[in-house]
Amino acid sequence: MEPAQQPGRSVIRSSSPFEVLALAESTLGFRPRESLLVVGLRGPRWRTGLVARVDVAAADEPEVVGSLVHHLLADGAGRCFVALVTDAGGAPVERGRRRLTLVPPPRGPQDEDAHPAGPRGLLGLPGADRAERVCAALVAAGIEPEPWLVHRGRLYSYSCDLSCCPRDGLPLDRVASTRVAAEAVLAGRVVTADREGWERGLRRAVAAAGTGGAGGPGGPGGPHEPDEAGDAAVASALAGLDRRRRPASPDVRRTWRRVLAAEEAAPGAVLRLDAADAALLLDGLTRLPLRDHLLAAAVPQALPELARSGTPLVDPGAALAVLQQLARRAPLRWRAAATGCAAYVAWCTGAAPAAGVWAEAALELDPEHSLSALVLQAVSIGMPPPGRERATGAGGPGHR
Repeated sequence: MEPAQQPGRSVIRSSSPFEVLALAESTLGFRPRESLLVVGLRGPRWRTGLVARVDVAAADEPEVVGSLVHHLLADGAGRCFVALVTDAGGAPVERGRRRLTLVPPPRGPQDEDAHPAGPRGLLGLPGADRAERVCAALVAAGIEPEPWLVHRGRLYSYSCDLSCCPRDGLPLDRVASTRVAAEAVLAGRVVTADREGWERGLRRAVAAAGTGGAGGPGGPGGPHEPDEAGDAAVASALAGLDRRRRPASPDVRRTWRRVLAAEEAAPGAVLRLDAADAALLLDGLTRLPLRDHLLAAAVPQALPELARSGTPLVDPGAALAVLQQLARRAPLRWRAAATGCAAYVAWCTGAAPAAGVWAEAALELDPEHSLSALVLQAVSIGMPPPGRERATGAGGPGHR
């Protein structure tokens, strides 16, 4: 397992389904409800890859399941953790444990000793028919599924009836005590209780200070008028740039590297970002190809032709923190640029769900912001970020 968005990736060796669930929640940013959750596993060492979620009802649509299978194959998955998350249906202990369509048994010497050779079936737990159809599509594509049920706070296996998977399931609160969950806390990642709260939090992260959404009213402190001007000091500094000759590209790059280094060394330093530096960076994010050079410092794997050899790697998390702060302090005219760049960095680092939300927010501010449109399209079709293994190649930004 490789928890997403870690500056130095942590490799955790585990066969626990709770660790996989913790990784999925950390990657998504919220606890899925009434969902079909899949986590691809890549051979030969079976490391986690693609994490995807769809509404549970969508799992009944062959084209949706087919799309999931397609993206898992493109990501190199040979096995797949499948979890049906639902509170529908009666208590599993009250239902007969009938067997359904056969699926291959899990691999591994212990599994082979415990089970006779040949395929086994799914147990008749709630949602088994739906899980059966998903597993059948995976098997047909050559991907070995490991199906689980998350039901009313407990975890059940659809394919194992040994003592390790008791009839009354396993308590789901064990997810919080996993090493993956601990790594997420250390990295400052918060898992919200539901998707709606998660999206509100993401939008607040790039909204003008005092507003509850991307340029919209609301918030915990009561209703607010949309903030058109942003931070007054930053707006004044930007107005000064308009009256003078725009700063040279090398000056903007040096400021960007200095600000990123400060944030990486002391997280939260960007909260004290000087207004003149903020104006300089916001101006730079609207200028091509300068903007692409700035992004290359944070995601060199996505823009290798612009990333300078020998330049120290920068934690993309620091870049996201800076871009979010710039968006919050920017006047409306510049806010889409910072928000769209945050979406691009998030996508390049594997945080596609957050990237999609920020891309939508940027397009609401500026429907013509083509970098955000590129990110939103890539997220919508499940395109792997540039530089990733088995990626088909999304290319660099090259757009406004």
